[in-house]
Amino acid sequence: MAEIIPYGEKYAKPVKAFILGILEDEFGIRGEKRPDLDDISCTYQRNKSNFWVAVDRGKVVGTIALMDYGSKRGYLKRMYVARELRGSGLAAELLNTLIEFARKNGMRGLYCGTVGKLAAANKFYQKHGFLKIEKLPGDMPEFGDDVFYLLGLQ
Repeated sequence: MAEIIPYGEKYAKPVKAFILGILEDEFGIRGEKRPDLDDISCTYQRNKSNFWVAVDRGKVVGTIALMDYGSKRGYLKRMYVARELRGSGLAAELLNTLIEFARKNGMRGLYCGTVGKLAAANKFYQKHGFLKIEKLPGDMPEFGDDVFYLLGLQ
């Protein structure tokens, strides 16, 4: 099984290639700017934000990120699992890693967004206790998503 570790610069190129492969090749989402992928450390590894990589035999097979939005709120981003490992429990392990970190850092709410046509993603979030909400708080960007969720953390 994959090992989940905090992002390190040695994974810069493999992580970007992994994420773009899923976005562009699987989902057909091309031509969008993704500046966060050019500087993951600066974007995600500051304050109470972080980025994790699932690695199996040296290969990136999953990612997840947490953005700190202050007021004890976080936003789940960049959650991807290699096609061949979907349904293996890796996505749940990534999510649990993020939730544990968020709790340790005093977060009380975890937001995320996706698109309606990604039925598996919507089902995953609901299965893991996220409640569908109408929209995000005004200071959070929607990132082109049209379905939003909130998970209360204790």
